[in-house]
Amino acid sequence: MNNYPEIELLIPHRKPILCVDEVVLVNGLEATTSYRIKSESIFVSDNSFSELGLLENAAQTSFVFLNYFFKNSDAKLTESVGFISQISSLQVHFLPKLGEKIITSTQTELVYEAENLKICNVKAQIVLNKKNVLEVEMKMILQVKDL
Repeated sequence: MNNYPEIELLIPHRKPILCVDEVVLVNGLEATTSYRIKSESIFVSDNSFSELGLLENAAQTSFVFLNYFFKNSDAKLTESVGFISQISSLQVHFLPKLGEKIITSTQTELVYEAENLKICNVKAQIVLNKKNVLEVEMKMILQVKDL
């Protein structure tokens, strides 16, 4: 058991798109999550988690950090949307199988901030049993809407 909120309180994604089970760690500009590959995921094909699923998992982990960070700062987030705006490098080493548990870590660098917009560079790594599954560098945008 950890001290982080349930994942549904941190990101807007829901089944069958949700690719994060729990937050393992948020420390400074880093976030770590875990996910056990489920059959109901739309990213599972032929008992493997797809490349798109891996990328979505990395993006959701990044969004966990961004939302957790901004919700616990002076920012008043009531609604936000995050998306990938650019992928500068991507390497998939293998596809995890149904039922396997992946661990995803991201490092985030805030490169632009305006009242309702945050742009970040994100480096993400997904591992399974100490083997690299995916490495990606991407730009994420968090659009904040104060109601």
